[in-house]
Amino acid sequence: MVFDALKLVKPLLEGDEAAAWGVIQTYVQGGANLAYIYDVLLCKAMRHIGELWEANLISVADEHLASSVCDALLKRCKPSRAVPPTQGKAMLFCIEGEQHDLGIKMVASCFEECGLETRLYGKDLPLEYALLAALRWHPDIIGMSVSIVYHLPKLKTYVQELGSLAHHPTLLIGGRLTQMYDLRPYVGDSALIISDILRLQEWLALRAQSKAHAQ
Repeated sequence: MVFDALKLVKPLLEGDEAAAWGVIQTYVQGGANLAYIYDVLLCKAMRHIGELWEANLISVADEHLASSVCDALLKRCKPSRAVPPTQGKAMLFCIEGEQHDLGIKMVASCFEECGLETRLYGKDLPLEYALLAALRWHPDIIGMSVSIVYHLPKLKTYVQELGSLAHHPTLLIGGRLTQMYDLRPYVGDSALIISDILRLQEWLALRAQSKAHAQ
C-alpha cells in the first residue's frame, strides 16, 4: 500500500496534475473505490511529503505545490452521482489554528457519498462560530480535525462545549494526530476517534444499518 502511494509523490511534488490523475485512474480502472483512493493513495502520499518537509528534504514551496495539486485531485475524485441525503446532517471543520484541511475535505466527500447532508466549514474555525453554526443547524454529526500537538488542549474545550449541546450530536475526531497519539485523555468518552478514511466508512456503514433497523 505504501508503494502505491509513493507513485503519487513525484507528480505531486512536480505540480503535474495530469500525471497524478493518471496514477489515480490506473487504480480506479483496477476497481479501487473512493476510500482506497483517499486513504491509501492521497493521504499516504501527502503524509510522506510532510515527512520529507520535516526532514528538510523539500521546501515549504514544494509542500504547498503538492497540496495544491492534491486539492485539485480531490475535486476531480468527488462522486459524479448525487446521493439523496437520507442519513442525517454533518458539519465538518478544522479547529482554530489548524490550516491543513485536505483530510476534512476527503471526509466531506465520504459523508456525501453515504447520504449525509454535509456542511464543510474548512480550516481554522473558532469555537464560538462552531457553536453558533451547530445551534442554528442541529447537525447529527460534528467532525473535527486536529494535526498539531499543541492544539490538543484546545480540542478538549471544543469537545466539552459541543458535547454539551442539547440535541446531543455525535462528535468525531480525525486528523494525523489520531495515528500518532492516544487522544482519549483529551476527548474522553464524549467523542469517537477515527484514525483513517477506511475506518470512517466502516463506521458510517454500521450507522446506516442501525438507522435502517430502527425504522
